[in-house]
Amino acid sequence: MAKTIAEALLEASAALGNKPDHRRDAALLLGHVTGLSRSDVIAHPEALICHAQLSRLQAMTARRRKGHPMAYLIGTQAFWDLDFKVTPDTLIPRPETELLIEIILSQDDTAPKTVMDLGTGSGVIAVTLAAARPDWSVIATDASIKALRIAQQNGAGLTNLDFVAGHWLACFGGVVADIIVANPPYIDPLDSHLAALVFEPQSALVAQDNGYADLKTIIHQSTPLLAKNGYLLLEHGYNQQDAVLREMRLAGYAPTAYCDLAGNPRAVMGHRKETL
Repeated sequence: MAKTIAEALLEASAALGNKPDHRRDAALLLGHVTGLSRSDVIAHPEALICHAQLSRLQAMTARRRKGHPMAYLIGTQAFWDLDFKVTPDTLIPRPETELLIEIILSQDDTAPKTVMDLGTGSGVIAVTLAAARPDWSVIATDASIKALRIAQQNGAGLTNLDFVAGHWLACFGGVVADIIVANPPYIDPLDSHLAALVFEPQSALVAQDNGYADLKTIIHQSTPLLAKNGYLLLEHGYNQQDAVLREMRLAGYAPTAYCDLAGNPRAVMGHRKETL
C-alpha cells in the first residue's frame, strides 16, 4: 500500500528514535530511495511513494538502526566542496581531513607542482587538489584495488590525476614530488574508539606499533622522493603529534604542527631540508 511522503518520513523517523538527528537521517534516506531533493520532500508532503520505495526505505532504516553509517547507506559523503562516492571498501571522509587541503592550498607558492596522495581511499584529497589546481599533476595511490576503483570514479574527468596501485611509496622509483600527503591508518589496535568504527575497513584505520607503524614508514620512505623545498604532510591521531614531530626531525625534516578546528593536534608538515 502506498504512503505519502509525510507518512513515510514520520514512520522512518519514529523507527530511528525520533530525535532531531534521526529525523534528518530519515529525510536523507527517503530522498535517496525516491530520488527527491530535500526541497521536494518539504514542498510535497502529500505526494505518494510506491510500495517498492517504501520497502527499500524500511530496509535502509533497519540497517541504520543497527549502526550502519549514513554515508554507506546513501553511497556519498560531502568533502570540501564536492560529493564523493564511498563504499565499505573506503574510509568515510572526515571533516578533520579537510585541514590537509586547507594547509596545501594556503601555501604562498602556487607554481605547478607534482603531488602524491598516499592511501587515497575514495580519493578525496587527490580529487579535491586536482580539481582546485588544474595545472598541478596529482598521483593517487592505494594498496586496495577496490578502493582505487572508487577513487577513479570520483576523479573521472580530471586530466591531471593519475592512479597507481601500491603500498605507500614502495611503488615509486625515480619519481620526485613537490608534495607528499597522506591520511594513513594511525589507530592503535587496542584503542576503544574502534568499537564505533566496525563498519569501516580496518586496514584504513589500524596500524601496528601503537598506531605509529605507517606514519613512520611514510616519513622515512618519503625523504628521497621529495624535490628541493618540497614537503610531507601527514594527518595523525589526537595524541600522536609530539611523536610525529620527533620522527620527522629524525628523518631530517623541519616540521610544523597544526591543530584542527576543534583545537585537537591533527597534522604535521615537514619541509625537506636542502642538505638531504
